[in-house]
Amino acid sequence: MPTTAIRTVLAASSTALPLQGTQYEFPDDNCVIELALQTDATGVLVTVQSGSEVIMEEAPVQLGTVNIQPKYPDDFYIRFPVLKGERVKVALRDTSAAQRIVMTNVILNEA
Repeated sequence: MPTTAIRTVLAASSTALPLQGTQYEFPDDNCVIELALQTDATGVLVTVQSGSEVIMEEAPVQLGTVNIQPKYPDDFYIRFPVLKGERVKVALRDTSAAQRIVMTNVILNEA
């Protein structure tokens, strides 16, 4: 059950792809991914895709305390299957015109 926690600092009105370049972007095996995202203030939106499938269309990120990890299982409200080698894309967008911090936690479970 590989897991990671990624802290992303979003500059004012910017975008970020927190999984880009990590082993979690293209899983090695078929799996079920569980995601938890928290931000320090309102104004951050997330879009989640797996391959060509949109898992979550742009939606607000849950509020949380900066640098506090999301709690399992309560905050892991995004769960979906992924095929081996399929790209997992998590796109963050700040709409608040202020710097924001986003905590992204990923858990890969066997399918």
